[in-house]
Amino acid sequence: MAQQSDNNSRSGRHSAAKLGTRSRGLLMLIIGLGLAKWQVYDPLHAREQGIEQVTVYSLLVGLAVLLPVLGAASLVMGDRLERIFEDIRIDPKRLNWKSIAVLLLMTLVAGSIWIWILLELSAQGYR
Repeated sequence: MAQQSDNNSRSGRHSAAKLGTRSRGLLMLIIGLGLAKWQVYDPLHAREQGIEQVTVYSLLVGLAVLLPVLGAASLVMGDRLERIFEDIRIDPKRLNWKSIAVLLLMTLVAGSIWIWILLELSAQGYR
């Protein structure tokens, strides 16, 4: 009987952890979409609204790109995503090819979108 209640408490903790991971994913998704509207969508449509000056921050654009993707993945996959990321932790003592590949991919995607936004804004006449 003691074993049954112990198993139930373990499964209860496991589902609470899953809920925590998914709610963190939802929070990342909401924050990322808000940043994307503020730092990507609004500046690209500023000329249509007659705005004279636009300010875009590279760090916020990078977060606007990465947070919704990680948030949606965390929302869908839950704890499985955390187990996947355990293999690719960014730790100088454990740096392996997976970690380097993920870092390069994230930098490439965020940097490409940043450059694209700058080119689009300069094409619209912004400096």
